[in-house]
Amino acid sequence: MKRIFLPVALMVISLTGCQEAEKPSSTPLLSEQELNDLLFTREEEKLAHDVYTYAFEKYGTSVFQNISRSETQHIASVLQLMDANKLTDPLNGSTSPGEFSDPVLKSLYAELTSKVDQSLADAIRAGLLIEDMDIQDLRLAVASTQKPELIQLYEKLLCGSENHMRAFYRQAQLLGVEYTPAHLTQSEFDLIIQSETSSCQPN
Repeated sequence: MKRIFLPVALMVISLTGCQEAEKPSSTPLLSEQELNDLLFTREEEKLAHDVYTYAFEKYGTSVFQNISRSETQHIASVLQLMDANKLTDPLNGSTSPGEFSDPVLKSLYAELTSKVDQSLADAIRAGLLIEDMDIQDLRLAVASTQKPELIQLYEKLLCGSENHMRAFYRQAQLLGVEYTPAHLTQSEFDLIIQSETSSCQPN
């Protein structure tokens, strides 16, 4: 559809005269891919927060509370960068559990909380799955931009997600829970869980 409308758009521009041509052109702060990645990250971080809060309320296991608090900080970091780029929050600042503008994430929230309901072991698996997915998505977001402020944000979130994965894996070991990565390769997963927890402070 965009290709069909492009010649018409060019025709309209050519007919607007010299006055329109004299107006300075503006370059968007973010590309379409960068915009999509940032907005998706905002909601993906909320997904993690909401599921972990739900799991803590059900089981009272401190790992869920600790990581949900960390996700709150992640959300704040994303919103701060969105504000710097004059982007509207698709959720209008909503903190209501399970509220998402992205239908995929809304469906995923329902699926994950259903897993949490089954058992504490399944709740831990859900946590590992979320971090597995987050790490992969954040790596793709880093690869899709050259903007330092975006890279810095995503790398900070990546470091946090890797720490969260380690924390959930320790709980999985205590409970005898097995997990096979669904997004990362087994070698990538093994490298993370065998590494030391990071302070996530910039070098």
